[in-house]
Amino acid sequence: MPRVLISPSSEFERFAEGTRFRDRIAVMVNAPPDAIFRALRKVALRDMKLAWALGEIRYLPARLGGHMPAADSHAPFLSLLVNGGTLILRDDSPRELITGSAAQLHRVNQKPRRFATREAFDAFADPDHQKLFMSIRVESTARPNHYWLVLEHATRALSPIAERQFSNYWRVIKPLGAFVSWRLLRAVRRKAQHEAAATARARTSSNRDRAGTTGQMRSVHLPTGCDVSGDSWRQPDC
Repeated sequence: MPRVLISPSSEFERFAEGTRFRDRIAVMVNAPPDAIFRALRKVALRDMKLAWALGEIRYLPARLGGHMPAADSHAPFLSLLVNGGTLILRDDSPRELITGSAAQLHRVNQKPRRFATREAFDAFADPDHQKLFMSIRVESTARPNHYWLVLEHATRALSPIAERQFSNYWRVIKPLGAFVSWRLLRAVRRKAQHEAAATARARTSSNRDRAGTTGQMRSVHLPTGCDVSGDSWRQPDC
């Protein structure tokens, strides 16, 4: 999986500074930022089947215990997160989206918490929980029309005990989480590049049609004595 030098996000660091458990994944995308963020809001579990399958295995005990409903594979992945309790902490589309959530991330049944307001999330400090912050953003590259699509996440334990508990879980979940994040970014890339290619084809076709129409107009035979002015022509006496 790609590991590249990416500039840090000052906004994300406001939430993640000092956290111990962090990771960053990135893929290069040949599409403009607005197309990338549109794809991010559309991509669903069915667009990343292997990552979906791994998630189903991870949460199978919780589902069997009736603690977690089955996920809708057709619903946008981002909407699933929000419906599950994740808050949008900052939306600077099409540059960066920062989310936050709180749960007992080290447990099989993570019991994600729901918050009515951002203030309630900020004030939450239950020592049995961890907070997860995530940044999805685009960064410039040295290649024209290419951007890094970055997913960076950081987990803050809300007590020393919660940190020790999560530390054991982190050793297992970090590589799996990196793989799932990579699959998510690749799914977004496919959608974004497909849209960008379709837009480019439509623009080329439109320019070709416009050029053909202009050529036809220029080939019109004007009778002697007709007045031509700019891009139009007048025929007062013909």
